[in-house]
Amino acid sequence: MKSNKILYIVIGICVLLVIGLCVFLVVNNKDEVMTDALKFKEDFEQYNGRTYEDAGDAVIDVSIPSDNPFIYKTGKEILEVLDNEEAYILFGYSTCPLTRAAIEVLLNAATEENITKIYYVDIKNMRDEYVPGESIIPEKTKDGSEAYYEILDFFGSNLDKYYVSSEDGFYLYDTGVTRLLSPTLIAVSGGKLVSMHEELVESYDYTNRELTEAEKEELKEDYLEVFNSLNDDGSSES
Repeated sequence: MKSNKILYIVIGICVLLVIGLCVFLVVNNKDEVMTDALKFKEDFEQYNGRTYEDAGDAVIDVSIPSDNPFIYKTGKEILEVLDNEEAYILFGYSTCPLTRAAIEVLLNAATEENITKIYYVDIKNMRDEYVPGESIIPEKTKDGSEAYYEILDFFGSNLDKYYVSSEDGFYLYDTGVTRLLSPTLIAVSGGKLVSMHEELVESYDYTNRELTEAEKEELKEDYLEVFNSLNDDGSSES
Protein backbone atom coordinates (compact mmCIF):
# COMPACT_ATOMS: atom_id res chain seq x y z
CA MET A 1 0.00 0.00 0.00
CA LYS A 2 2.78 2.38 0.89
CA SER A 3 4.50 1.75 -2.44
CA ASN A 4 1.21 2.45 -4.31
CA LYS A 5 0.79 5.73 -2.42
CA ILE A 6 4.29 6.80 -3.42
CA LEU A 7 3.56 5.81 -7.04
CA TYR A 8 0.39 7.94 -7.06
CA ILE A 9 2.32 10.88 -5.65
CA VAL A 10 5.01 10.56 -8.33
CA ILE A 11 2.36 10.31 -11.08
CA GLY A 12 0.57 13.37 -9.67
CA ILE A 13 3.77 15.37 -9.65
CA CYS A 14 4.52 14.37 -13.25
CA VAL A 15 1.02 15.40 -14.35
CA LEU A 16 1.42 18.79 -12.66
CA LEU A 17 4.80 19.28 -14.34
CA VAL A 18 3.34 18.46 -17.77
CA ILE A 19 0.42 20.86 -17.22
CA GLY A 20 2.81 23.56 -16.05
CA LEU A 21 5.02 23.08 -19.11
CA CYS A 22 2.02 23.30 -21.46
CA VAL A 23 0.81 26.50 -19.81
CA PHE A 24 4.31 27.98 -20.09
CA LEU A 25 4.56 27.14 -23.80
CA VAL A 26 1.14 28.62 -24.58
CA VAL A 27 1.85 31.83 -22.67
CA ASN A 28 5.33 32.11 -24.15
CA ASN A 29 4.02 31.69 -27.70
CA LYS A 30 1.31 34.30 -27.09
CA ASP A 31 3.89 36.74 -25.72
CA GLU A 32 6.08 36.18 -28.79
CA VAL A 33 3.21 37.00 -31.16
CA MET A 34 2.20 40.04 -29.15
CA THR A 35 5.80 41.18 -29.07
CA ASP A 36 5.89 41.14 -32.86
CA ALA A 37 2.60 43.04 -33.03
CA LEU A 38 3.86 45.72 -30.67
CA LYS A 39 7.18 45.85 -32.49
CA PHE A 40 5.35 46.45 -35.78
CA LYS A 41 3.25 49.19 -34.19
CA GLU A 42 6.34 50.93 -32.76
CA ASP A 43 8.33 50.44 -35.98
CA PHE A 44 5.74 52.34 -38.02
CA GLU A 45 4.45 54.88 -35.53
CA GLN A 46 7.91 56.09 -34.47
CA TYR A 47 8.15 58.09 -37.71
CA ASN A 48 4.86 59.96 -37.23
CA GLY A 49 5.38 63.72 -37.28
CA ARG A 50 8.80 63.48 -38.95
CA THR A 51 10.04 64.61 -42.36
CA TYR A 52 12.20 62.87 -44.93
CA GLU A 53 15.70 64.34 -44.81
CA ASP A 54 16.35 64.16 -48.57
CA ALA A 55 13.11 65.76 -49.77
CA GLY A 56 11.85 67.52 -46.66
CA ASP A 57 8.35 66.07 -47.16
CA ALA A 58 6.30 65.14 -44.12
CA VAL A 59 6.14 61.43 -43.38
CA ILE A 60 2.61 60.02 -43.62
CA ASP A 61 1.26 59.44 -40.11
CA VAL A 62 -0.18 56.02 -39.38
CA SER A 63 -2.08 54.43 -36.53
CA ILE A 64 -1.42 50.73 -35.95
CA PRO A 65 -3.49 48.67 -33.47
CA SER A 66 -1.51 46.85 -30.81
CA ASP A 67 -3.23 43.57 -31.71
CA ASN A 68 -2.26 43.66 -35.39
CA PRO A 69 -1.62 40.32 -37.17
CA PHE A 70 2.00 40.88 -38.24
CA ILE A 71 4.76 38.41 -37.39
CA TYR A 72 8.35 39.32 -38.30
CA LYS A 73 10.41 37.04 -40.49
CA THR A 74 13.94 37.48 -41.81
CA GLY A 75 14.70 36.89 -45.46
CA LYS A 76 16.12 33.48 -44.65
CA GLU A 77 13.15 32.53 -42.45
CA ILE A 78 10.60 33.54 -45.08
CA LEU A 79 12.15 31.12 -47.57
CA GLU A 80 10.95 28.27 -45.37
CA VAL A 81 7.47 29.78 -45.34
CA LEU A 82 7.44 30.19 -49.13
CA ASP A 83 8.31 26.54 -49.62
CA ASN A 84 6.26 24.91 -46.88
CA GLU A 85 3.32 26.96 -45.62
CA GLU A 86 -0.03 28.37 -46.66
CA ALA A 87 0.40 31.99 -45.68
CA TYR A 88 0.01 35.68 -46.36
CA ILE A 89 3.22 37.71 -46.52
CA LEU A 90 3.84 41.44 -46.66
CA PHE A 91 7.15 42.73 -48.03
CA GLY A 92 7.81 46.39 -47.21
CA TYR A 93 9.51 48.76 -44.80
CA SER A 94 8.35 51.35 -42.31
CA THR A 95 9.85 54.46 -43.94
CA CYS A 96 8.54 53.61 -47.42
CA PRO A 97 5.92 56.25 -48.39
CA LEU A 98 3.90 53.70 -50.34
CA THR A 99 3.87 51.18 -47.50
CA ARG A 100 2.82 53.88 -45.05
CA ALA A 101 0.04 55.02 -47.40
CA ALA A 102 -1.22 51.43 -47.70
CA ILE A 103 -0.80 49.89 -44.27
CA GLU A 104 -4.06 51.03 -42.64
CA VAL A 105 -6.03 49.94 -45.71
CA LEU A 106 -4.36 46.52 -45.55
CA LEU A 107 -5.18 46.21 -41.86
CA ASN A 108 -8.84 47.07 -42.51
CA ALA A 109 -9.03 44.41 -45.21
CA ALA A 110 -7.38 41.85 -42.91
CA THR A 111 -9.84 42.64 -40.12
CA GLU A 112 -12.78 42.30 -42.49
CA GLU A 113 -11.58 38.83 -43.55
CA ASN A 114 -10.58 37.78 -40.01
CA ILE A 115 -6.96 37.33 -41.03
CA THR A 116 -5.02 36.74 -37.81
CA LYS A 117 -1.52 36.08 -39.17
CA ILE A 118 0.48 37.93 -41.81
CA TYR A 119 4.22 37.40 -42.04
CA TYR A 120 6.16 40.65 -42.44
CA VAL A 121 9.56 40.97 -44.10
CA ASP A 122 11.43 44.28 -43.88
CA ILE A 123 13.15 44.57 -47.27
CA LYS A 124 14.75 47.99 -46.87
CA ASN A 125 18.30 46.74 -46.51
CA MET A 126 18.13 43.37 -48.27
CA ARG A 127 17.69 44.52 -51.89
CA ASP A 128 20.41 45.39 -54.38
CA GLU A 129 20.82 49.02 -55.45
CA TYR A 130 21.69 50.64 -58.79
CA VAL A 131 22.41 54.18 -60.02
CA PRO A 132 22.79 55.55 -63.58
CA GLY A 133 26.32 54.89 -64.82
CA GLU A 134 28.54 56.64 -67.35
CA SER A 135 26.99 54.49 -70.10
CA ILE A 136 23.42 53.29 -70.56
CA ILE A 137 24.15 50.38 -68.25
CA PRO A 138 23.34 51.24 -64.59
CA GLU A 139 26.02 50.76 -61.97
CA LYS A 140 25.36 48.44 -59.06
CA THR A 141 26.19 50.18 -55.79
CA LYS A 142 25.05 47.45 -53.39
CA ASP A 143 24.54 43.72 -53.59
CA GLY A 144 21.34 42.20 -52.29
CA SER A 145 21.43 39.56 -49.60
CA GLU A 146 21.63 35.89 -50.53
CA ALA A 147 18.10 35.39 -49.22
CA TYR A 148 16.82 38.28 -51.35
CA TYR A 149 18.04 36.66 -54.57
CA GLU A 150 16.41 33.37 -53.52
CA ILE A 151 13.14 35.26 -52.92
CA LEU A 152 13.42 36.70 -56.43
CA ASP A 153 13.85 33.17 -57.76
CA PHE A 154 10.62 32.16 -56.02
CA PHE A 155 8.70 34.96 -57.78
CA GLY A 156 10.19 34.03 -61.15
CA SER A 157 8.64 36.02 -63.99
CA ASN A 158 5.96 37.56 -61.77
CA LEU A 159 8.15 40.58 -61.00
CA ASP A 160 8.85 43.43 -63.40
CA LYS A 161 12.26 44.64 -64.49
CA TYR A 162 14.04 47.15 -62.31
CA TYR A 163 14.70 50.54 -63.92
CA VAL A 164 16.59 53.49 -62.46
CA SER A 165 15.94 57.03 -63.61
CA SER A 166 18.43 59.72 -64.55
CA GLU A 167 18.90 62.68 -62.22
CA ASP A 168 16.58 64.83 -64.34
CA GLY A 169 13.99 62.07 -64.40
CA PHE A 170 13.72 62.03 -68.21
CA TYR A 171 15.43 58.70 -68.84
CA LEU A 172 14.99 55.18 -67.47
CA TYR A 173 17.82 52.66 -67.53
CA ASP A 174 17.26 48.91 -67.49
CA THR A 175 19.29 47.18 -64.77
CA GLY A 176 18.69 43.76 -66.31
CA VAL A 177 17.26 42.39 -63.05
CA THR A 178 13.83 42.19 -61.46
CA ARG A 179 12.78 44.03 -58.30
CA LEU A 180 10.69 43.19 -55.24
CA LEU A 181 8.64 46.33 -54.69
CA SER A 182 7.43 47.86 -51.43
CA PRO A 183 4.76 47.10 -50.45
CA THR A 184 4.00 43.68 -51.94
CA LEU A 185 1.31 41.45 -50.40
CA ILE A 186 1.20 37.80 -51.47
CA ALA A 187 -0.62 34.57 -50.73
CA VAL A 188 1.35 31.31 -51.01
CA SER A 189 0.34 27.66 -50.84
CA GLY A 190 2.11 24.41 -51.64
CA GLY A 191 5.36 26.17 -52.46
CA LYS A 192 3.66 28.30 -55.12
CA LEU A 193 2.62 31.92 -55.49
CA VAL A 194 -1.19 32.02 -55.45
CA SER A 195 -1.90 35.76 -55.55
CA MET A 196 -0.05 39.05 -55.19
CA HIS A 197 -0.52 42.81 -55.21
CA GLU A 198 2.33 45.29 -55.66
CA GLU A 199 2.51 48.92 -54.52
CA LEU A 200 -0.79 50.87 -54.59
CA VAL A 201 -3.28 51.74 -57.36
CA GLU A 202 -2.86 53.15 -60.87
CA SER A 203 -4.28 56.57 -60.00
CA TYR A 204 -1.67 57.14 -57.30
CA ASP A 205 0.97 59.55 -58.60
CA TYR A 206 3.75 58.16 -56.36
CA THR A 207 4.27 61.39 -54.52
CA ASN A 208 4.46 61.20 -50.75
CA ARG A 209 0.75 61.66 -50.08
CA GLU A 210 -2.13 59.84 -48.47
CA LEU A 211 -4.59 57.92 -50.61
CA THR A 212 -7.94 59.47 -51.49
CA GLU A 213 -11.07 57.72 -50.22
CA ALA A 214 -11.71 56.30 -53.70
CA GLU A 215 -8.12 55.01 -53.90
CA LYS A 216 -8.45 53.43 -50.47
CA GLU A 217 -11.56 51.55 -51.56
CA GLU A 218 -9.86 50.33 -54.73
CA LEU A 219 -6.77 49.21 -52.85
CA LYS A 220 -8.87 47.48 -50.21
CA GLU A 221 -10.61 45.45 -52.93
CA ASP A 222 -7.19 44.42 -54.28
CA TYR A 223 -6.11 43.27 -50.82
CA LEU A 224 -9.39 41.41 -50.28
CA GLU A 225 -8.74 39.56 -53.52
CA VAL A 226 -5.39 38.37 -52.18
CA PHE A 227 -6.91 37.35 -48.84
CA ASN A 228 -9.70 35.47 -50.62
CA SER A 229 -7.30 33.59 -52.89
CA LEU A 230 -6.85 30.85 -50.30
CA ASN A 231 -9.70 28.59 -49.25
CA ASP A 232 -10.41 27.87 -45.59
CA ASP A 233 -8.24 24.76 -45.83
CA GLY A 234 -5.31 26.80 -47.12
CA SER A 235 -5.47 25.50 -50.69
CA SER A 236 -5.63 27.87 -53.63
CA GLU A 237 -8.90 28.60 -55.33
CA SER A 238 -9.38 27.57 -58.94
